[in-house]
Amino acid sequence: MNTETIKDTSNFTLNIDCENLAFEDDAAPELARLLREIADRIESGSMAGNIRDINGNRVGSFKTN
Repeated sequence: MNTETIKDTSNFTLNIDCENLAFEDDAAPELARLLREIADRIESGSMAGNIRDINGNRVGSFKTN
């Protein structure tokens, strides 16, 4: 993990739109999957990016600044 990059961040912004089929019956499993994926991406050094649901649709983004 690149802790030097993380130390330099003062804000973290996360936006997820839960109004599509991937969240329809029970949003919790898909939301949990996305949060785990975002955490993995941050640990790998990605400090910003788009978020895609299980169907490949863009449902949000995250960024640090």
